[in-house]
Amino acid sequence: MKTVRKAVVLSAGLGTRLRPLTCTVPKPLLPVWGEPMLARVVGLLRRWGVDDIVVNCYYLHEQVEAWCAANGCRAAHEPEILGTGGVLNPLRDWIGDDPFYLVNGDIVLEGVDENPFERRSRGGEPLVGRCLATDAEGPRTIEADPDGYVTCWKSPDPGYPGTYTYCGVALLTPGILDYVEPSGFSTIVQAYERAMMDGRFIQTICPKDMLWTDAGTIDSYVAVNSAGEENALGDLPQIKAALGDADESRAVKFLGARGSDRCFFEADGRVAIVYDDSKRGENARYAGHARWLKEHGVRVPGVIADMPELKTLVMEHAGAERKMGLEDYVKVVEKLAAFNSLDASSLSLEPQFDAGLWRWERELFKEHCLGTRFRMECPAEVEKELCGVAEVLEREPNALVHRDFQSTNVLWKDGEPVFIDFQGMRLGPAVYDLASLLYDPYVKALSEGERRALAKLYAKRCGREAIVGLLPRAAVQRLVQCLGAFGRLASVGQPQFGKFVLPALENLLAAADEADLDATGALAEDLIARERKFSHGHGECGCGHDHHDHGHECRCGGHGAS
Repeated sequence: MKTVRKAVVLSAGLGTRLRPLTCTVPKPLLPVWGEPMLARVVGLLRRWGVDDIVVNCYYLHEQVEAWCAANGCRAAHEPEILGTGGVLNPLRDWIGDDPFYLVNGDIVLEGVDENPFERRSRGGEPLVGRCLATDAEGPRTIEADPDGYVTCWKSPDPGYPGTYTYCGVALLTPGILDYVEPSGFSTIVQAYERAMMDGRFIQTICPKDMLWTDAGTIDSYVAVNSAGEENALGDLPQIKAALGDADESRAVKFLGARGSDRCFFEADGRVAIVYDDSKRGENARYAGHARWLKEHGVRVPGVIADMPELKTLVMEHAGAERKMGLEDYVKVVEKLAAFNSLDASSLSLEPQFDAGLWRWERELFKEHCLGTRFRMECPAEVEKELCGVAEVLEREPNALVHRDFQSTNVLWKDGEPVFIDFQGMRLGPAVYDLASLLYDPYVKALSEGERRALAKLYAKRCGREAIVGLLPRAAVQRLVQCLGAFGRLASVGQPQFGKFVLPALENLLAAADEADLDATGALAEDLIARERKFSHGHGECGCGHDHHDHGHECRCGGHGAS
């Protein structure tokens, strides 16, 4: 095979699944073991003999353009994103009559230093190109016949025998241009499908020793940068800046991602929080709130560095979670009463609780818990009771509210509680925070007597006995919000939240019974039965798909949650 000299490297994507890491760094420039993914792809192409490389760019294009200028590639900026097929239209003259590679700039390939495309094709084959594929990794959404010809690009049975993952590396003839939409946005798969309808095919090549990943999610990116106890996470631009003069030999530990568009890393006694504030503006207010709370005597993590240009915050290590006993709850309740009594009129807070926010929490529950997870409508009597709960809470005096005061947001250091995740602070009824703590679905439920005793302690500290009677209604409102959030997160690729649905429903039943909300209690009982039946029959699937109806069998290889 004559050496192919041209390649188009696709680097215009938004990196949505890797946010917040891609908020300030385009996905192709994120490092894998110290080297940007784009550099790894370009290096591979050059080892194959390619010397004329065009890199398209759109999102954070200035960074890609600068990298290309420094590394001998030509950047092609798209003012409007053209897609993996549309990218070829401005390059038609450059392509001319030459074959070319079309390669994703954000993949990780190993074991293909010897060009797998060099196998000469048989004469007369009706091909417009070949692509690398694997049946060992990825979604396996394409089907191929025994000769490797792709016969379906959107398999109805992904993951079954005879299906493959398109690895984002193709060697194409200029004939593919006949099937690319001549203008606007289009995908290369659309062109492949048009060619197939015309009797011209893409043939798969499955190198035996090839290892592939698209590193397209936070978990897969962390995994590809890890080997046993070692990892290369310290090479992330945000983490490198966060560590500053810290001991670079110290291992960086990934602490996980949260549903609030943040990732947490720990090294050398520091915690680096990489955040996305494009949809959750409160994430950018964490540092300011932390300083203010510390000044007012609240134990919170100290701010070491605030780097908004990198969407990164560096905090002191605040301690660890622990299983709380009753004495611990007493300490936390007393600290919470002091927190709720602070005058925060000088702070820029989130919009306060009002009828609109109570309604939003109900709608979240109806859409993502009842609708997405259980495929049912909200009974009219339940809607009426929940509206009544909101009306009662709306009459409560405003106080400074944490907003998410569950046990996971209370850490312990030197025997004392430390509050975290307070960026969503706002004005509202203080009993909402108390309910978040005492009816917390993340931990073993307190007894009714324990909750009542702690509520009385809180009421004594704040001088409002009425809070004791109001607590169950506040818990109903809070648990409705939690269940909506769990349902949404479990349906969009964070299945770990699904395991908290059952304890949240059990707490909702307890709160509804204590508040004499019969319809809400009956609904909770019904949902508990459904959730137990599902969990006992199938377990929680680790894929993030919704399998609560139609007897759906997961084909994605997900695992039950522990």
